Amino acid sequence: MRFKSFYIGLLFWVTVCEGFESYRLPNTTKPTHYDLFIDTNIHEGDLDYNGTVKIYIDIQEDTKQIVLHSSRSTLVNVELKNSDLLNIPVIKYDTEIEKDFLIVHVASELKNGSSVVLEIDFVNSINRTDQKGFYRTSYTTDENVVKYAGLTQFQACDARSAFPCYDEPGIKTTFDVRITCGNDYHARANAGIASVTMLSDKKKLVKFKRSPKMQTYLLAFLVSDYAVKRDYANSTKRITVQSLARPSQADQLNYSVDAAVKLIDELQSYFDHPYELDKIDNVAIRNTDYSDGAMENWGLVTYLESYLLVGAASSESAKRDVVIVIAHEFAHQFFGNLLAPKWWSYLWLNEGFATLYEYYLADRTHPHLLIKDRFTVVALQEALQKDSSITVRPMTHYVETVPEIGRLFDSIAYAKSGSVLRMMLHVLGEQTFVKGLRHYIKKNQNSVVEPSDLYNSLQNATTEHQSLPTSLTIATVMESWTNQPGAPVVTVERVADSNEFKFTQKRFYHTPSPPENNQTWWIPIFVYTNSSEGAYGDKPLFWIPQGTSAMTRKIPIEENDVFILNPGQLGYYRVNYDKATWNSLVETLESSPETLDSATRGQLIDDSMNLANAGMLDHEMSFKILDHLRNSTDFLPWKSAYRSILELDKMLATDNDALNLLHQYIIQLSTKLFESYGMKERVGENTNDHDARLIAVDLSCRVGQQKCTEYAAAKKTNILDQRTHRLVIRSETEQRWYCNALRTARELEVELFQEALEMEEDSQARSYLINSLACVRDRVLLEQVMEYVAEQVGTNELYRFMGAAAEDSAAGMNAVIGFLTERRNQMDDFFSNTRAVERLICKLAEKIVDRTSADRLLMLAKVLRIAPDLEANLSGKLDEQIHWKERNVPLVRAALERYQP
Repeated sequence: MRFKSFYIGLLFWVTVCEGFESYRLPNTTKPTHYDLFIDTNIHEGDLDYNGTVKIYIDIQEDTKQIVLHSSRSTLVNVELKNSDLLNIPVIKYDTEIEKDFLIVHVASELKNGSSVVLEIDFVNSINRTDQKGFYRTSYTTDENVVKYAGLTQFQACDARSAFPCYDEPGIKTTFDVRITCGNDYHARANAGIASVTMLSDKKKLVKFKRSPKMQTYLLAFLVSDYAVKRDYANSTKRITVQSLARPSQADQLNYSVDAAVKLIDELQSYFDHPYELDKIDNVAIRNTDYSDGAMENWGLVTYLESYLLVGAASSESAKRDVVIVIAHEFAHQFFGNLLAPKWWSYLWLNEGFATLYEYYLADRTHPHLLIKDRFTVVALQEALQKDSSITVRPMTHYVETVPEIGRLFDSIAYAKSGSVLRMMLHVLGEQTFVKGLRHYIKKNQNSVVEPSDLYNSLQNATTEHQSLPTSLTIATVMESWTNQPGAPVVTVERVADSNEFKFTQKRFYHTPSPPENNQTWWIPIFVYTNSSEGAYGDKPLFWIPQGTSAMTRKIPIEENDVFILNPGQLGYYRVNYDKATWNSLVETLESSPETLDSATRGQLIDDSMNLANAGMLDHEMSFKILDHLRNSTDFLPWKSAYRSILELDKMLATDNDALNLLHQYIIQLSTKLFESYGMKERVGENTNDHDARLIAVDLSCRVGQQKCTEYAAAKKTNILDQRTHRLVIRSETEQRWYCNALRTARELEVELFQEALEMEEDSQARSYLINSLACVRDRVLLEQVMEYVAEQVGTNELYRFMGAAAEDSAAGMNAVIGFLTERRNQMDDFFSNTRAVERLICKLAEKIVDRTSADRLLMLAKVLRIAPDLEANLSGKLDEQIHWKERNVPLVRAALERYQP
């Protein structure tokens, strides 16, 4: 070890220590309980705080040091006592800054089996702009007074930045928390309030009940003067359900309270297990001051205001989004909170279940919002798209450093993991699957888990219900999906005119020239034919074993049967057919599309377009599958098509002739959709109707459809005609119209939107304005808007603006790269949030298909010192996309030419 020492006071020499090889804490000591005291004066605008933490520790091995985490806190005093509360001399403490380690050294050896209490006094501040740890948010009252609040965001590794602690997910302990605040403020923590003691100086001390055993990243507290709406869950009214927000938004809390009551009741009923605490709070944080969508802190869940508040003008789709996010965070109360992963490698045990049940639980409590049906076209197809890259990681993936851990929160942890778990739900049947999960919860509650714990519980239920072939186990199946990257494509070819079919499997890559790969999976084969409906379809007919790349199987089908493999995308894989079967499917879609359900038609579109782009199917065939939408207005297949069309629009951006052919085709394809849904929302529409209209408006205006562009132009003219009225956008449909209007905006119109943004306090309305401004196409104007957002708006909204601009157009993408390159030595607050910057860089990479832009982005990544592994992944992804364009543009152009008049 190398040491750098300096004196900081009368108590200790503090040493910066270098030498620990691992970023994991050593196993020599283990905390069993925390007493945490936080003294705040936020009500006075004082953003510093004092704290004391007492950590009760068991010694696991003979040692002369205690190693834990600490960053940002200034330590004032460190004391160690034995179980008899007698002092143990501390000779010094060290810090290893890179690993956030705090190492406390003692003179005499601490013996294995003994217990000690480590007490640390510290000072810290919530005046930080990275929106991590214990940090500030604020709002301005009608009297122009700034009011501050303090809140926490500890996941994944930021509890250590608020107080010294053992900040790893596999360590669960109880917490006793005490917080002081002003009399006109209130404090909240994970558990309910045990007592309130009035102090001098117009302050009070709030003591909370002891928490369940939990990880440090789930510890949470809030000090604020927020408004509260309350109700009670359970037939015994045992659970208090509250929603909180800044006072001006109090009238938008009722819907979330009602949804939360229904969801917490359904969660307990569905899994036959009680929620551990006697309360659950849902807190809305201004979009400007919250970088995540939501956070599942046990008993004190935090959300973007956009994901919790519902006003009088909110659409059914906005309500659906609120229900989905609450369902996701409430599912975590069991999967992640009650059952904690031993390490971040198993993050999918948290996020996979939360993703699955945000759809399945929410659909049970709010069936009219049509949530469950959206899983394939939103989660699963997104996952398959991301999982087709050469650079993707597996579900179980070991990392150690804080940046690496942050990058685990991706589509693999969420969408893919949820899709694989959904596949197993259908393989086993929901009754068996849920029985296994109930056993998993009851057996492992309040402990840390790894995948084998889940597999064992599912296996118990599977064996009892005989839901798998006797030679097959849950662990065998699941490990083929969790321990290797990517997803398979199953190709089925009919042998002559027989009922015998050849099935082959291989890993699917979206690049036309994939690397050599011999990966295989245990693949459940779901089959649908219209003559056998009810006999099979929602359960696997057979399995393709791992290690088997090809096999034959007889399937009894009638002469005119419609034959579908993996109907509704129950399995997490793509399907390719022989040419005759594809032609038969095209005939079915043209003559009687109602033969197939909406999800299956969406699957055929998604699979065929991706197979064509990967060189496994003719583009002519994929456009024949897509073309049946001329006569369809169903949301689900149109959602699948929308994703594929936007991908083509991106890839053809550098070839004006091909792009024009695509736009002319989209005008033909979307005419019925646009005319059916019209310009405005209608009374009685469901959420799918609402989202289908958004697709119709965006596609039609994006490609220059006359009625759409004329209506958008009229909206722009109306802005100028009513300059004396403040511009307010209250719906997503309106936002799409304004987005299209601003694609040809002039400076005056842009200024009106900027003025509206300055005056708007509602978070959702601000999001609509920002997303509309991101649609500006003129390079000079777009740079001016970006400059304005950077100087006048918070960093969160700047991230969102840049992401939306890059998503909307190549012009936006190039403008963002240019702006970041020019401002890389400025905007410290912006660039200090490493994870947000990495996400933005990755989003920019997804839009690039030319070498010049790719080189610019890679140079920017190098200048910003993006992690080497991420930079390598970016380079690989960019090469894939450029190669895709070089191969596919001529083929897509040729396929589109046949649709020209």
